Amino acid sequence: MHWLRELIMRTKFFLRYGLSIIILFCSGCTLFKTTPDRTRLFDIGFKWKQSTTSSIDGAKIRLVLNDFPDYLDGPQIVTKIGKHELKSNPLYRWATPLSETILHIVRRSIQQSFPKVRIHEFPKDGACKVDYTLRLDIDELEICETTQQIIFVGTWTFSDSKQEYVNRFDFEFHESFSEGFDRYGEMVAKVEQVIFNLGDAIIKQINLILLEKETKK
Repeated sequence: MHWLRELIMRTKFFLRYGLSIIILFCSGCTLFKTTPDRTRLFDIGFKWKQSTTSSIDGAKIRLVLNDFPDYLDGPQIVTKIGKHELKSNPLYRWATPLSETILHIVRRSIQQSFPKVRIHEFPKDGACKVDYTLRLDIDELEICETTQQIIFVGTWTFSDSKQEYVNRFDFEFHESFSEGFDRYGEMVAKVEQVIFNLGDAIIKQINLILLEKETKK
């Protein structure tokens, strides 16, 4: 009977401490398990289009982003979910700051359309003597979830170095997106489209302005 009691005690000891060790081991596996990174990064690339021809040769243009909303100039994609409410989602981010993307697209568009025109991006390229200044003022780039609309609003001005004339243009572009599986992917595609719409409008007007100035010489 003594051996039976000893067997029972050993069995209880094993059950009490052995199971505890197993539970701790399993918990440790869970605690130290790598959590997958669910962050998604979105970028906006430049779309090459057929170049236009221009008689303008050697002009220097300073490109300035004069005004840009602070709430948009961060890594998170910000959407509007109410009349006065914005949502910043840390899992959905811009791979490149949106302000830099706008400048990059406008600059590349000008360079493509006017291959012999030199673009100086301020302040990155520093202050230098130029023939013209292109200034962008972005009032709003709204990604509205309630109306499923992208709204891009602002002004841009084009002036010569002596400020003898200033051409000012207001712009407002709209794009719609649908509710789908990859909603943020479509949002980004529509943001890309309104930026290219701005680039196209700027190129069209600059071409007219510079050509008209050239013919008056």
